[in-house]
Amino acid sequence: MSAPETASAPTTIARPAGRRILIVYGLMGCLLAAYLLYLLLGRSGQYSSLIDGWSVTGFEIVASLLCLARGLSRRRGRIVPLVLGTALFSWSIGDLTLTAESLGGATPPTPSLADAFYLSYFPLAYVAVMLFMRGEIRRLSTPNWLDAAVAGLGAAAVCAAFAFHSVVRLAGGDALAVATNLAYPVGDMLLLILVAGGAAMLAGRSKAPWILLGGGMVLNVAGDTFNLFQSSVGASHVGAVVNGIAWPTSILIMSLAVWLPTGHSNPLVLQKPTGFILPGAAATAGLLILVVGALHPIDPVAVGLATAALIVVGVRLALSVGGLRTLTQERHRQSVTDDLTGLRNRRHLFEILDGFFAEPDDAPASQRSLAFMFIDLCRFKEINDSFGHPAGDEVLKLLGVRLMGSLREPDLLVRLGGDEFAIVLMDADAAEARAIATRLTASLESPFVLDGVSMHVGANIGIALAPTDASDTSRLVWCADVAMYRAKLGGLPIALYDEDLDDGGNRLLLAEELRVAIEQGELVLHYQPQLDLHTGEILAVEALVRWPHPRLGLVPPLKFLPLAEDADLMGALTAWVLTQALDQCAAWRAAGRMMTVSVNISATNLLEAGFTEAVRGLLARNDLPAESLVLEITETNIIKEFDRSKAVIEELRSLGLVVSIDDFGTGFTSMAHLTSLAVRELKLDRTFITSLGSGESERDLQLVRAAIDLGHALGLRVVAEGIEDSDTLELLSGLGCDVAQGYRIGKPKPADELAFRPSLDGTATLAA
Repeated sequence: MSAPETASAPTTIARPAGRRILIVYGLMGCLLAAYLLYLLLGRSGQYSSLIDGWSVTGFEIVASLLCLARGLSRRRGRIVPLVLGTALFSWSIGDLTLTAESLGGATPPTPSLADAFYLSYFPLAYVAVMLFMRGEIRRLSTPNWLDAAVAGLGAAAVCAAFAFHSVVRLAGGDALAVATNLAYPVGDMLLLILVAGGAAMLAGRSKAPWILLGGGMVLNVAGDTFNLFQSSVGASHVGAVVNGIAWPTSILIMSLAVWLPTGHSNPLVLQKPTGFILPGAAATAGLLILVVGALHPIDPVAVGLATAALIVVGVRLALSVGGLRTLTQERHRQSVTDDLTGLRNRRHLFEILDGFFAEPDDAPASQRSLAFMFIDLCRFKEINDSFGHPAGDEVLKLLGVRLMGSLREPDLLVRLGGDEFAIVLMDADAAEARAIATRLTASLESPFVLDGVSMHVGANIGIALAPTDASDTSRLVWCADVAMYRAKLGGLPIALYDEDLDDGGNRLLLAEELRVAIEQGELVLHYQPQLDLHTGEILAVEALVRWPHPRLGLVPPLKFLPLAEDADLMGALTAWVLTQALDQCAAWRAAGRMMTVSVNISATNLLEAGFTEAVRGLLARNDLPAESLVLEITETNIIKEFDRSKAVIEELRSLGLVVSIDDFGTGFTSMAHLTSLAVRELKLDRTFITSLGSGESERDLQLVRAAIDLGHALGLRVVAEGIEDSDTLELLSGLGCDVAQGYRIGKPKPADELAFRPSLDGTATLAA
């Protein structure tokens, strides 16, 4: 019943001991029903010392002891049953004492020893109710407490209006007797306040334990009230029945309440708000009491309680108005703020831009201008893939702070979502916007360091001006987005919107242009040579596709391959590249140079139905042996669909092809994965190679040495790319690397511009 009970240690009455307790309560319920029948059928004023005295008292003591037993049997959450059981036992002992004091028709004095036990019940019951509510509701706001106070005061006012004046008339005798007689209705009213207040706070959460506990205490108040009427107004059969049955029933159901399970809360279900029915009814009752009190005499205590209830209602209303205002402001702040970075979000951006464009033409503000920047991060996806999204989130937080440091005081930085940001520069022209964008890109040159790991992030920035480039929000954002994408395609950090270049430069148009370029053969292949470090000969090249765009110039594959993936063009693109590369390979071999050509493929290509047969057909068409073709695929793509990729790689190996793991070291290929793949080549990623010649990175050197040794241990050929100087080339040769590729060997060029010749130092180079 109490809050300390948790799902990890549930205690229910469904266990064997609990079932026995349930049987006991069932028998006691039958006894209680028999006693009620006895009261209903008996004569008015009839009293039996055996039945109404000793038997009822024994019944109450047993129920109280059952409640205490529940507390003693628990390891956790025992405080409520113990306190409540003590309260019930105290009242039961009071009944026992009163029965003994009344033997032979004697009238006990006021106060008597029984009063001491009776009155001890109230503070213990208060504590039990408070402990129960504290356990059921972990967090209570001030309005919750005020709602409870309104409900409690209103209920007490109603009780006082009907019963308190009778108590005052009966409260005769000395001061101690008067205090004793008044203590009962005061205690009942305080108990009623707690129960009514608890019902208000637990509305929407009410469970069987609370219903029994609260209901039992309300029965207590009812029993005392009817006992009061029996003494003041006169005895009646109905009053005698209620007075006789109320307390044993109350003690039984409160004792049963602690044995009922509270059940398991579901954290996925939203907690219902507290109800307003009870506080509203109590406030209405208080108002009616004051209205009636103005027309007819009414007990001052009831008037005072009703007045207090309405005062609390006024305080509650004032707090609600203030809370509503605060909540409205907080909700608006949340609606325009990015939760992760604390920057403003897309909603706020559009509010600002809409307000800017909404200014009337004759307003002074309409003469103002602004520059809008669309920022897309580079290499951020690799951070998420390599280090996890939490690391990416931390980078975004640090990024926001760093970008803010490059802006002016009035400038607005916004996170649009993902790795996209936007900046609004008020009263800035193209030159000033470009200068700020340059500062922004420069600020990103320094790495972000998390847990000792350096992470590099770049950015492409597109800039559009208002009202020069756009006259509404959506057009302005579109212009900056298109400029940013042109910057990304062209490998530029910054690009300003240019109507001549960008008017048709959206992704849909670019995708259509790429489709046409593939179909009409408008792409070109460049070939980068690979040097055999054991023989000093160049007998292999890597085919690299380029897109000579009429507006954007020569677009490298890293810029348009993502577009091809999104537009479902990878199959057609790879088929074109394979066809052209194998045609060229056949031409070289026909001329007497036994060349091998490497072609990059994606996971989409590898897993496409019929891919292996298509490759077989292209080799047969050119009368080429299978070993003349090397298919390169990144390890990240292999891991995504490992089982399917493994099967296709085995099919390709069965044809005699060489499958190479490209960019080895940037993904997460485990030893188990690597040894189970039918690959024959490892291609080390350039990020490990570029710093070798300078001797600055001992760690990269050890990684490269380990990768080469691993490849050789597995019987694989090891290729290093990104070699740009002689020192790196010599170092890799000394480490036992098999094949070298990079600008030191030769830059990618069209096939008709390549000429092979030996160099003076014995290695092979290329000359135009």
